[in-house]
Amino acid sequence: MKFIRNYKSYKNYKSLLEAFKDGYDAGVKHTDVPGIVGTQLKNFIQGLNEQITVEQLIESVNSELLNNASPKFILKPLVDELTSPGTAAWNNPSEPAFIDKSYYFTDFVYIMICQSIFSKMGYFFGTDKSITDSTLPSGMKLLKEYCDEKFGENKVPYTVIRYFLSKIRSEISKVYKFDEEQEDEFIKPPEDAKQPIGTKVPLYFYTDESPGKTLPELKKILISCGGRDLGEPNIPFSNYKSQKILPKLKPIGDKKRTAFINWLKKVTQSITETSKRVTVEDLNDILEKNGLSTGTKFVEGDKVLYLKKDKTIDDWDKLSDKDKENLESEITKEVVAEGKIKSVKEDVIEIEFGGEGKVTTKKKSEIIKKLE
Repeated sequence: MKFIRNYKSYKNYKSLLEAFKDGYDAGVKHTDVPGIVGTQLKNFIQGLNEQITVEQLIESVNSELLNNASPKFILKPLVDELTSPGTAAWNNPSEPAFIDKSYYFTDFVYIMICQSIFSKMGYFFGTDKSITDSTLPSGMKLLKEYCDEKFGENKVPYTVIRYFLSKIRSEISKVYKFDEEQEDEFIKPPEDAKQPIGTKVPLYFYTDESPGKTLPELKKILISCGGRDLGEPNIPFSNYKSQKILPKLKPIGDKKRTAFINWLKKVTQSITETSKRVTVEDLNDILEKNGLSTGTKFVEGDKVLYLKKDKTIDDWDKLSDKDKENLESEITKEVVAEGKIKSVKEDVIEIEFGGEGKVTTKKKSEIIKKLE
């Protein structure tokens, strides 16, 4: 398995949520993000016409990037890997070392894969500042990089695709009941490796069979695969990954991998269906709010929001949606200011601000949006 991993260092965290917020790599390692969604985004964007219209872009996103039947589908590398794993991973009983290293028989690894898909802090579609401001690669950061390379100052394609990815993440999270602030507990190894596990429930399995606090359908599916009585409670953790345990758990790993990919394919179908519900009106609205609509015209007397000196559209993009809506937020006021257009001469716009007749000059690309 090239992309999907898990690490025993999870024992150092109090909870899954704490681990993920800290950038803990499990399920999908951050360095593999470019090889999953990065590859698909790059191929998709490179195939677009530089003069593409919003309507054409919607069609392309729906028919390629978010169409789970397309070779350019954004999660295709992940789906392909789970569907056709290497023989050492799943099909060769004489090679348990792979499972030993990566714990693919567990519940935990599949939930962490889901974190990258569903979470606002996820590597694939996350828009939270914790991921967009991080030095780690993510889908949104790669999207911006590729759009900048292809379209330069034209921010419309980036804004449109970003909206699609953010929208589908939000919508499928509701459908599958992913709760950002809730989590289920897993059996963790003891801090002292010489201590026994103390339970017949194997490591990194759910601690109980109660209804899931998040992704309840998936929890039920994984638990139904069995294996919850196959652990070795009296074996010290240092010896837990022995040949005695792993052969027993490999069939459980086979069941879970198959069950998970069947469930994930259902998720990808939901992604496709959600994408098709995004309308031109939705996008015109979001573009208008960001001052990017191709139909936006500025005239004398318009009240506008513009970038302050030495600030760029990147600084605006890094703001949370909440801060973008709250123009009185201190962090927002560091990036943008409000003013009234005094004159428009082609791409040069004079803006009055401060209520004292002060004037600044801006290019159209430096105006974020009109204000009511």
